Order: sequence, then C-alpha cells, then structure tokens
Amino acid sequence: MENEEDELIEETITDNDEGEETAEFEGEDISREVVVPGEVLTEDIKKFLPGRGTILNKERTKIISLNIGLKQINKNYVNVIPLKGFYTPRAGDKIIALVTDKNPVKYRCDINAKDEGVLKPRNTEKRGKSRGFRGGGSEHAAPSTDKYQIGDILIVKVLSADRLNQPELTTVGQYLGKRRDGIVISIDPPKIPRVIGRNGSMIKMLKNLTKSNIFVTQNGRIWLKGENIAYERLLIDAIKKIEREAHTVGLTDRITEYINNEKKIRGIN
Repeated sequence: MENEEDELIEETITDNDEGEETAEFEGEDISREVVVPGEVLTEDIKKFLPGRGTILNKERTKIISLNIGLKQINKNYVNVIPLKGFYTPRAGDKIIALVTDKNPVKYRCDINAKDEGVLKPRNTEKRGKSRGFRGGGSEHAAPSTDKYQIGDILIVKVLSADRLNQPELTTVGQYLGKRRDGIVISIDPPKIPRVIGRNGSMIKMLKNLTKSNIFVTQNGRIWLKGENIAYERLLIDAIKKIEREAHTVGLTDRITEYINNEKKIRGIN
C-alpha cells in the first residue's frame, strides 16, 4: 500500500506541476552564458520587456540583469534565471517542510526560505460540515498541535505568501501531510527545473534508470525512495551532478550516460 502511495505522489508532481516548474527553462532561447548584475541584456526595448531578474535602466533604453544567472528569452520577455538563491514562496506551491517548533496555536516550519512558514492547527484537518449546538457550541473539539512533532517532515501547500507576513501552510489536500519513509535531500532552488527537465524528461529518466520514486518541490527539496539503498545513493549522486552542471547543454544525455556507467562500476543491476 505504501508503494502505491509513493507512486501516486511522484506521478502527481510530474503530471500536474511539471509545466509550471519547467517554464523558466523552456523559453524560445536560453543562453548558456552566465550574465552578471548590471550587464546589458538588450537595447531593443521596442521588441522586449524586462522579465524575472531584470530591470530597465534609468533612461529606459536598456534591459539589464539583476542577478548572476542564465539569460532567457521567453516570448517577448527577457529573464535571468539565477544560479543561486533563496526559495521565494508563492501561493499554491507544494513544498517539503521541516517542523522546527510548535506551541498550542501553531507549528513553525523550515521551508528553505528567508522566513519560516506557519502551519495553524485548523489547516491540518479537513473541514467538514458540523452541526452546532444552541448557544454557539460545537460537537467537535478545536484542532490542536498534537498531530505533528518537532522534526517531522511534511509535504505542504503554501496557502498565502507576501512580504509582510510569514508564509501560511496547509497539510489538507491529496498527498499532503507527514512522510514516514524515504530520504529528503536539498539542492539550490533555482536548479529544480533542471532536475525536472523539459517536459519532465530528466525526472522520468531518473525514475526509470534508478528504479526510484521522486517528488521534486519548488523550495529545493527532493523526496526520494529507491528499490534499495544502492539505487538511492546513485540517484542522490546523479541529482548532485545535475545541480553542479545545471548551466550546461546536453545535460539529460550526459546524466543518462553517467547513471548507466555508474551502475556497471557499482555492480547494480
């Protein structure tokens, strides 16, 4: 039963969310040269608009980079995909969180961002229709913070996120909640789209060649579970190689060759 659940979790992220995840790396033209802050990306402001990681100069005659990263042209937007950076929470993101503290009214969670996330008890239980008693009472007790413990690994969804408040999380939803098995690793969040690949090509290849289930999330954390520990170690090594070489071309083919060679060297069938 657990294996079936793990399979469904992996399919959920690859089938439903890969389009959003890979969008940053699927522009019409992705330059593999690294650009730096202040570098002029284009002077054709009639044709192009500043996108993510870019800005117009004061004279509004050039688009310049705000980050160290890869230049990308997506339709008529010029973007710079950062090579390093914090995860920036967005409502609707499915991410992996670590419970770091709790009190009677909330959990505090490390979400690999500048601010910790907040998980309130009411967002850990599905809300059903309950019939209240006269006088305003309820037949159900108020949710508490007994469900999760400090150190628990949770798959959560971001309910809300803005600059003024800590991100609010929920574990209510299909495949959300505590993970009791598998391994969680972290990579730099901007490299996540490369682990997924164009149209999910990289993650499907990783899953098939290492006989593993994989759940990749926007905050740079990856849950994985292999057929055995040898496959899990190989998968982790492959993901770390992807992280190091995310800015290079032909990455999927190179990782495929790497895994096949390592399987022979390590004696993995």
